[in-house]
Amino acid sequence: MPTITTNHRPIVYDVKRNDVAFIKIYLDDLNGVQVTTSPEKADEKISAFIKKKADWIHERWEDTHKDLYTIDQLALSEEEQKIAYLGRSYRLIVEKATQQTFKFQKGKFVFHYLDGWTEEEAAEQLIRSAKQWLYEKAAEKFPSLSEVLVETEEDHTRLGKKTGQHIHLNWRLIQRSKENIQQTIEDLIQEKTC
Repeated sequence: MPTITTNHRPIVYDVKRNDVAFIKIYLDDLNGVQVTTSPEKADEKISAFIKKKADWIHERWEDTHKDLYTIDQLALSEEEQKIAYLGRSYRLIVEKATQQTFKFQKGKFVFHYLDGWTEEEAAEQLIRSAKQWLYEKAAEKFPSLSEVLVETEEDHTRLGKKTGQHIHLNWRLIQRSKENIQQTIEDLIQEKTC
């Protein structure tokens, strides 16, 4: 499957060749970016068109799956913030400390950042740490949610992909409930489109 990267964000897309005179982009809720074009259209022209539409693709995808992207909006604020994990939202506590840590303990997330960091540096590290923690938990939990082999993948602007007897799931799905994740796995097994 072809991939392009813009602003450090990958877009993986499927190309279907039909007897059409144009390039059509469709965002499948489950499988991500689907492209329909003529058999004669060069791959370079397709990828150039996808690059041209990349901002629109990301905007539409993130708007469709808002719950998966709230993690990217974390900040050092006085307001109460929450992080979703397996369908539940847990309080986030942010404190200055002598050592940077991010952990889940006693039903809440705790982020300690160094006293000398600027607010921007601390916020960036908070987001990186939360994403890394969720990615690791996804890799740990996803295989236990199905009898087929389930692997964790980066965010490729799709919820997942079936390859042979394997399912690859977007790590961000760990923020949804087990039932929702299992339904996504089942939909991928059945090769549904949305």
